[in-house]
Amino acid sequence: MIRKTLISLLLIVTLFVFFKPINSTMISVFNIANAPTVVTKGHYGTSLIMEISFSDESLLDWLQTLKEPYPLLLLDAAWIKRSPEHIKVIQERKLPTGLLGPADSLDKPIDITVVQKDIDTYEKYLKETPLWFATQNHQYSQDLQKSLFQQQMNLLSPSLIWQGGQTPKIQKGDFVFIPLHRDHHISFKELNALLQQHKFMSIEENIFGYKVQTKKSP
Repeated sequence: MIRKTLISLLLIVTLFVFFKPINSTMISVFNIANAPTVVTKGHYGTSLIMEISFSDESLLDWLQTLKEPYPLLLLDAAWIKRSPEHIKVIQERKLPTGLLGPADSLDKPIDITVVQKDIDTYEKYLKETPLWFATQNHQYSQDLQKSLFQQQMNLLSPSLIWQGGQTPKIQKGDFVFIPLHRDHHISFKELNALLQQHKFMSIEENIFGYKVQTKKSP
């Protein structure tokens, strides 16, 4: 009897070990497509994505009071270096982030080593590899697409860009990008109003149809 019980427990533990990762909502690394591509739209709702390369105290206050579902924050490497307070809040609140890279061009592709330095900066301060990536001008050379695909980073481009003012006409699946740069300021009062007017979802939920927790493996 004891032997049967031990065998049963062993089988249960074995099944738990082998099948739990399959049913888990934790994704360690993934590419959305099986080849380099730039994703511009989801399927199941709308997602908010903020590009951040410039900020002041108002952004810090906003990050501290932000409520779920959180937008995806694409962070510029230079901004990461000079914004330790913001990074601390982002990490403590576990806000989803990605990397905002430099402008690229089809005619004059950016040096991949420059992008790699930005990736290294992100990893140093955020303690993980970026899962999401966008360039500041939303253009991607073939070399950049291939390089980041090999590193299992997913490239994003906006369905539409909102810079404040009139509420945009948002459609199902849209990635709504909000630039926060030195030459592009937004009113956080307007932004909070936009968040109240529209039901946004995480970019993973928008793409896959269910909520997942993404995490990069070391």
